[in-house]
Amino acid sequence: HGLKSADFEFLDMLQEALDANAELAKAHGLNRVKNTLPPIQIVLTKCDLVKQKDLARRVLMVRQQLSTSLRREPSSLPVMLVSAKPGVGFNNVRHNTAKGGVLELQRELAALVPNPMAGKASSKW
Repeated sequence: HGLKSADFEFLDMLQEALDANAELAKAHGLNRVKNTLPPIQIVLTKCDLVKQKDLARRVLMVRQQLSTSLRREPSSLPVMLVSAKPGVGFNNVRHNTAKGGVLELQRELAALVPNPMAGKASSKW
């Protein structure tokens, strides 16, 4: 289904807090304060219930939705695919090994989803 309004509200809140922090630092003469965005992880759930081509389209859709609301290039954000089956999710992916084929599904999906920013430096932060 993609991102919901609550997801966009949360992302806006994070970026507003970052802007407020930068303005506060500037007001106190700290012009060289490093602005860092909070880490973001894209997690798509129930990926094993969707055909791979549909899943690839969904990844592209989410990245396009994020590109309108994020200051960094969404193609640089990692995508975690999680199974609907118990025991085949995030907690079972460690050190490039996964139970239940989650990592294999991620690799197959990566081959289906083109990365438009491959080889380009991102100007967004």
